[in-house]
This record gives sequence, structure tokens and C-alpha cells, in this order.
Amino acid sequence: MKINARLYFKTIYYSFFKSHRTPGRLTPKRFFILCFIFIFYPFWHFSIRFAYFLDNLFYPEYQHQEVKQPIFIVGNFRSGTTLLHRLLAMDNQFTCLQSWEIYVAPSIVQRHIIGLLIRLNKLLGNPAQKIIRGVEKALSKYSYMHPTGVNQVEEDSQVLFHIWSTYNLLAFFPFPELVRNYIYYDDEIPQVTQSRDMGYYQEVIKRHLYSHQGKRYVSKNPTYSPKVKALHNRFPDAKFVNIVRNPLRVVPSTISMFENHWKTYGKPEKEYSLKDILIEHSRHWYLYPHQYLKNLPPEQYIMIRYRDLIRNPRDTIERIYNQFGLEITGDYSRSLEQEALKAKQFKSSHRYSLKKMGLNKRRLSRQFESARKLYGLKFNE
Repeated sequence: MKINARLYFKTIYYSFFKSHRTPGRLTPKRFFILCFIFIFYPFWHFSIRFAYFLDNLFYPEYQHQEVKQPIFIVGNFRSGTTLLHRLLAMDNQFTCLQSWEIYVAPSIVQRHIIGLLIRLNKLLGNPAQKIIRGVEKALSKYSYMHPTGVNQVEEDSQVLFHIWSTYNLLAFFPFPELVRNYIYYDDEIPQVTQSRDMGYYQEVIKRHLYSHQGKRYVSKNPTYSPKVKALHNRFPDAKFVNIVRNPLRVVPSTISMFENHWKTYGKPEKEYSLKDILIEHSRHWYLYPHQYLKNLPPEQYIMIRYRDLIRNPRDTIERIYNQFGLEITGDYSRSLEQEALKAKQFKSSHRYSLKKMGLNKRRLSRQFESARKLYGLKFNE
């Protein structure tokens, strides 16, 4: 578990000395948040490292845990990856990382300690419930992508915060120079960094599967779209689902999402000043995954459209299972029926204005014409 120290200290430098006229400009609010992050982070990082040391001491057998045919869901932000991930997570044959496992207990030892605390809490009449509800209420207040919670399955790319090596840093530190090469991960991140990132990620999954009786692992991460080659090299038998949605909906929603992040953790002087970097990553993440994954055997790769998932979740899930050679159990089938009804009734509360962002449909259509042709998308949907 080796931190990307160069990127970490570069982030500190940008945050305090190069933030002028950026969404991360150094206001009093921003200064307080930064001090908390940069003081807290080393304690968090080294506490995880110590817990991993204890894992090796008390549970060395986890190192022999196999990661068989994991499933990776990729696609742009706001493309339906969360919906698909949570539908698959309902199937008991799968396991996914939950928020508390990512941030509080990525190690086996930490999970055993949490388990003991949960049993003690129940004996005392569940006093921790009020604290958990408070945390989840705070999380929901700052949730712009999807509902979050302590026990919700989450994007496991966030474990790479442990080693400070992820494009997700942009949500907290709006300095594109720091993470632009992560947009083109497979091509522009040095092999030594890729090896460190993927090695650590694999270790996290092995610990998780050891704690969950070796179930099949399911992951979803938009930020894994540019690293499908690295994932495939690390997990040669992995299966990939690439979900695509109309760019005219994806791109403005992504820009709005990041803008909300930057307003939460700071006070941008100018709105939507970094929309170009978000358009840049969106364009590459539409094209690159399919360009690489289409060369895999059919039983390892499937592309699905968001509109199909929304219109008929059950049929879409069945298509994925059939192509990947998986079986739908009776219990899961009944759950899918219920989720299909919910999906048809769902209406997003996320609102944004293209005009306010300085965007127009015609220009966006031209910028994403190659994606439209590649996937047969319809911009008028």
C-alpha cells in the first residue's frame, strides 16, 4: 500500500499556492476544509496500513483468495451505472463494497472489530443507530450522483483515495493539471503507477472476498472506463458491462454534478469554468472502453443502452446473464419484477440549464458525433 506521494504533495501545493481563479480558490471555508483533509489523511492512511499489517499477521490465508471472473461496470458518469450496479447487487451470488467497507474497514481486522462493536451495540439497545442516521443524513445532503448511505454499495474506485491515485480527486481538488493523465489512464499513466494501483486494488478485493465467502465480485466505476486494459491485464477472466446513454443528457448532468461538488467544498468565483475538462473526459470515456473491449470474447463483454435498462430492467439483466453464462434464481427474479416497476416510476430531481452552462445542443452533438455513430445513439431521446 504505497501512496502516490508526488501527487499528494503536488495537490497540497496547488491547493494553497495555485488556487487563484479556480473553483478551489482559497476562501476561509476552503482553508478550513483543506486543513482538515491534509491533517486527517495521513492518520487515515497509516491506520489502514497498520490494519493490513494485522491482516497479514492474523489472517495470512486471505492472500490465497482467488478473484474469479469479477464483473466490471463501466461507462460515463450519469449513464445509469449506479442503477445497474444496485440491481446486480440484489443477487445473493454477488458481493460489492459498501461505503463503510471502503472508508472505515477495508481490512479484515477492522471488519471483525466493527462486528464486535455491532454486537455490543445491540446488547446496549442500539444507541449507535442515532449516530448512523445522522451520518447518512449528512451524506444525503451532499449526494449529487445517487443516494448514498453507510450500507449502500458504492464505487470501489474510492479505495484508491487510500493511496491518492485516482481521477476522483477532481471532485475535491478542481485543478485539471493534477489528474488530466488519469483521463487516458491506460495510455498516459506510467506502468509502475498502474502496477501499484492495480496491485493495491486487487489486494482490497481479495480481503473483501475472503470476508464474504469468495462470492463473485461486482464493481462499477465511471473512472474505470479509461483503464479497462489495466483491469483486463490484472484480471484476465473479468467480464465487462459498458453502459451508454445519450451524451446530451450525460454531459450537462456531469458538469452540474461536479459543479455541486466544488460549491460544497469551496466557493467558486465563476460557475462552470472547468466544463471543458469534463467534456474531454466524457468524449474519451465514450469511445475508448468499446474500442478495447470489443476484441474480447462475447462471454466477457456486453454493451447495453441506458434507455433499454430503464424501459425494461428485467430483460436487460437477463441479456447480461445469458451472455455471461449466469443463472437468475427465483428470489432474484421476483426482486427484479419489483425494481422494474420502480424504474418506470423514477423521475430524477437533478436539474440543470444548458444555457447557463454556456452549452448548446448543436455543438454538443458535433462533439459527440463519433459516440453516436459507434453506439447507434439517438440525440433526440
